[in-house]
Amino acid sequence: MKRGFISVLLSLFVFALYSEQVAFVYGADTDPPEISDVQITGVTEDAVTITWTTDEDADSLVNYGLKEDYGIVHVPTVERTEHSIELSDLEPGRTYYFRVVSSDADGNQGISANYKILTDGTPSSGEGEGEGKETQTETNQTVQTESDSQTDSQSQSQTKTDSEITEEVIEQIQKITSPEKLQEIINETVKAVQGITEDLTIVGPPTVIAETTSALIKWNTDRESSSEVFFSPSDVYVEGQYEFSQASTDGNVTDHEVRIIGLEPYTEYHFKVKSKDSFGIEGESRDFTFKTKASVPNIRNLRIVKVEENSATLAWDTTVPSKALIEYQDLTTGAQNSVGRPTLASTHQMQISDLTLGTRYVAFVIAENAGGDRVKSNPITFITVKDTSPPLISNVTNESTIFPGGESRIQTIIEWDTDEPSYCTLTYREGIAGGVEPTTIESEDISYAEEHVEVIVEFAPATVYQFWLDCRDESKNTVKSENYVLFTPIQEKNIIDIILENFESTFGWVKNVNG
Repeated sequence: MKRGFISVLLSLFVFALYSEQVAFVYGADTDPPEISDVQITGVTEDAVTITWTTDEDADSLVNYGLKEDYGIVHVPTVERTEHSIELSDLEPGRTYYFRVVSSDADGNQGISANYKILTDGTPSSGEGEGEGKETQTETNQTVQTESDSQTDSQSQSQTKTDSEITEEVIEQIQKITSPEKLQEIINETVKAVQGITEDLTIVGPPTVIAETTSALIKWNTDRESSSEVFFSPSDVYVEGQYEFSQASTDGNVTDHEVRIIGLEPYTEYHFKVKSKDSFGIEGESRDFTFKTKASVPNIRNLRIVKVEENSATLAWDTTVPSKALIEYQDLTTGAQNSVGRPTLASTHQMQISDLTLGTRYVAFVIAENAGGDRVKSNPITFITVKDTSPPLISNVTNESTIFPGGESRIQTIIEWDTDEPSYCTLTYREGIAGGVEPTTIESEDISYAEEHVEVIVEFAPATVYQFWLDCRDESKNTVKSENYVLFTPIQEKNIIDIILENFESTFGWVKNVNG
């Protein structure tokens, strides 16, 4: 491909140098035909038909070959905009390269991008794709007429070697003394290269192998090129804008692999891939998304908190927030059952109920992360026994609020939990040194629950109180909590009180007036 590319590039230099003379000889038209809609049809083992369209009447020519030093098939008459040339006597199962060329009556030449096509069938023994026999450069020799002198000159230029063209271009360039003219040639050459060079193609969508904090992204290109991935978390992604990029250092390849690292677990990312060949021609994919895996949980500190006549309470921790499930089996009857909780948490406590007294059970804890990955604990066994354990009191909190007014009121809310249905009373007293008779709050209706709340409105502002809890379960097992201390808020002064206090500190008579 590089050799053909250089030939076209050098030809463009010559064309730029002689553009004024060509315009004088052939008239005002200096625009080459615009080639479009190049199609490949009728592919067989030994033939293929190439069609294309030009925007003005022009002749038809196809350069082709097993390598990119193309052969020629030429229809020299300048009389059509719809072109079709059949390449015959081809070899089966071989890759042929080609480009199409059309010149108008003024000799302006349009050249397409480079293409390739694989003929049907199986290549001859010992010949690989694109190798073996020399390119047929004399098949379907050029047909010319006396009146088509420009076409004859064009055909002759095709027979020149790269070295001859290079020497000719260098010789002409050395005659130019104007920097502006040299820059003009450079500008025209760059535009020509962009017009005749094939776009770099990303073949198919990229594939992604996502892990917890990394992802391996693979893709293919139609020629050797660099490898780079642009990506951004979906929650901050703006269309077409990516926060990060990571590239491969393996050089130009056609099979690309880039592992992007430093990702967040269980997070969606937007990304695109981009490649650039040695000529600076770029190709990039559209936007895609992938999601990293969630971190797999580890189960730690699995323990039996409490065993009762018909229930058992298990507790454990997980290294990442997880859903909880307990699978258990009656080892006497073989009956199996399970109980679960769908919310994600790192600390777990769950009760198995409806068990049979005096029976041995085996249980397994299963933790499932947000991505659906599961881990299972080692088995844990227990025997249901008569309930002799008191309730467990936990999560004791208190909050006091002051309601301003003529006589400020304090409302205090105290909450706590028990690990089994229990009836509880709350006892409090002012101060922490003792000596004050405590007050116990009891409900007229005795009910058993696991979540408890008590509202107290008798507390005074800016005062220290001590309180404790007494709970009993349905088996009459009782427990008393530790003593807790709370401070009620200080009553805020209104603006009148503040003004009077300021005057009192300055003028002693204000106190008498206030009294």
